[in-house]
Amino acid sequence: MISKDYKQNKKQVLALYDKYVNARETAGKKIDDSIREQAERIRNEIFNLMILGEAKSGKSTFINAYLGEEVVPMDVRQCTSAIIKIHRGNKFELVAKSAAGGKTVITGYEEIRDFLKNHAAISDKYRNIPITTINNELLIKYKGKKIPGQIMSSFLEEEAKDNIFNMNIDEYNKLIREYVAENAANWGKIITEIDIIYPLPEEMQGITIIDSPGVGAGGNVGRIAEDYISHANAIIFVKSLSGQALESSSFMNFLRNNCTNRKKESLFLVLTGKSNLQGSEFASLREQAIEMYKNDIKPEKIICVDSKIQLFLNKCREFGTEEKIDEFFDKLDEAGDDFDPASKRWLKSKGDIAKFEESMEELSNFNSVQVAIEKFARIANYLQLIEFLENLEKECIRYRGIYSETLKVAEENVDDPVALEDRIREKENEIREVYTKITQGIMEIYKKYTDNINGEGVIMNEAQKKQEEYEEQLENFRQLPESQITDTTFCSMKKMTLDAIDDTKDFRREMANRVIEEFNQKLIQYTDDPSKIPAEAYTPNFTESDFDSIDDDARKKTSGYDKVEHGLTFKSVERVPYHHLKKHVKLVANSIHKRLNDDIIPKMTDNVVNYVTKCRETYYEKLTEHKVELEAEYQKLLEDRDSNEKRRANVEELKDKVATVEMQLKGIIGLKEELKNYVGE
Repeated sequence: MISKDYKQNKKQVLALYDKYVNARETAGKKIDDSIREQAERIRNEIFNLMILGEAKSGKSTFINAYLGEEVVPMDVRQCTSAIIKIHRGNKFELVAKSAAGGKTVITGYEEIRDFLKNHAAISDKYRNIPITTINNELLIKYKGKKIPGQIMSSFLEEEAKDNIFNMNIDEYNKLIREYVAENAANWGKIITEIDIIYPLPEEMQGITIIDSPGVGAGGNVGRIAEDYISHANAIIFVKSLSGQALESSSFMNFLRNNCTNRKKESLFLVLTGKSNLQGSEFASLREQAIEMYKNDIKPEKIICVDSKIQLFLNKCREFGTEEKIDEFFDKLDEAGDDFDPASKRWLKSKGDIAKFEESMEELSNFNSVQVAIEKFARIANYLQLIEFLENLEKECIRYRGIYSETLKVAEENVDDPVALEDRIREKENEIREVYTKITQGIMEIYKKYTDNINGEGVIMNEAQKKQEEYEEQLENFRQLPESQITDTTFCSMKKMTLDAIDDTKDFRREMANRVIEEFNQKLIQYTDDPSKIPAEAYTPNFTESDFDSIDDDARKKTSGYDKVEHGLTFKSVERVPYHHLKKHVKLVANSIHKRLNDDIIPKMTDNVVNYVTKCRETYYEKLTEHKVELEAEYQKLLEDRDSNEKRRANVEELKDKVATVEMQLKGIIGLKEELKNYVGE
């Protein structure tokens, strides 16, 4: 289970926020909207942990061992194309959604297991064909309609790579056709998503485990799973240490084709079945895995575990006493189900439960998974907490400055009307200065970034450079000789295109940081985080399916048949297929070029301009709010001038406010420094 440390820290951070809110409301001060919104995001945070793996990799066993409960029945075979989501609730309940939109609710362990066996599991006959891909790409996509012969032929040719059990290709294709024929009419009953609610421990509140169908040899996960992967906070890919090659194509292809550079940061490789190997063999395989994937995954994210050992340990912890554990192992031995690595450790412990647990934990190594998830996948969450505390700290420092300055003046000017008059004139000057920033300063910065009449707008110039970089990459593909063009070429073009989409998002963030920095330097210190400025979400209008459509269209335009005559007296004509790869690449490159130049780059530019416009509006609003605060302080000085007694009372009130802010700052700074330990700062 994920450590509850983050939950405790989150609770402390929100408690400090609640104190801040109470103090501001007591003082009659408005809570900044961006602070309030950030607090709500932290309060409602959901952690999505995606579990992927090849067929027969032991995903279900790993999930149950990780959760500490047998939530997913392990004798139920892999679900066809269903995503399984597991989260905490008050009772054990299953909610299944079908392709046609139907919903079924099941309660009770046996009832849930029966439902999975009868409605969602793969039958033995079709265990060795890519059911997930067939369901998504043929049955659900065509909704029971007849699938064109050309589509079926292309599908069979493409899915030959997923014949991971090396069946006779004719038998393999025959099974696919039979499965399609048997299930086409019932496409709407295919289970696509399963929600499992289970009374897990409290520390699992807000955490969702997402179990995906098996990953194909080509690294494909299915259209439904792709969306979940893109929103996952962390991804665990489960592989078996025994019975499967470390260099199997499914994981490598998942890395190369379906896992963008940014997503690799949240990816973990878990190798299961640790106890099945001898010490030297295990160490050799781990080193081999580290060397094999070193360019994509850090060594500390490659973790070897034994799920079955952890399951036995969890079961023994339920028994709790030496007598019941002895009875448990005796029954297993009588039934012929003894698990030697676990029973040996129990015998060796001689009834010492603590010693047994320590030995089993060392062998299962599940603590390493927990530590890795906490260290890497939670870093983003901790950074969010730290950033929020820094914003609270800035707010408190700002209010401390306001109160301290006002207190100083109030103390100095009790019974001193001359000094108070000087302060009134100073406040008038401050109001005039803020007014100048509102009417002139904001517009100067805005024009610098958005004024393109003379070709000097920063945004347009930087976007043009990006556009030229993409064109240069596309030209390299266009210039490839046909002899160097392979299927990898099109995968590379696809990955280059999706990484270019990520670059456009980075461009928005980079420009946002520059704009915020300049606004802060020349106007006011509002925020260091560009995400605090509200702006519409920017999602580039280009997806993997768009690329596949471009590739298919280009293939059709560059493939066909030529008529070739044979013989002299008795002539015959033969249709010979052709496929011009170089033209194919050029057509794909030209299509990407058009999308980048006509759609993605202009939208990226428009979005950044819109963002800068939002910045202008937001800073106008903040400066105006500051001006209103100054005017209120000015009015307060005028009122205090009329009553010396009122000034004395105000001194005491301000002292209390300063003391309150100081106490809040101490708590915020202390917790912030403590949280930095979690991210290695």
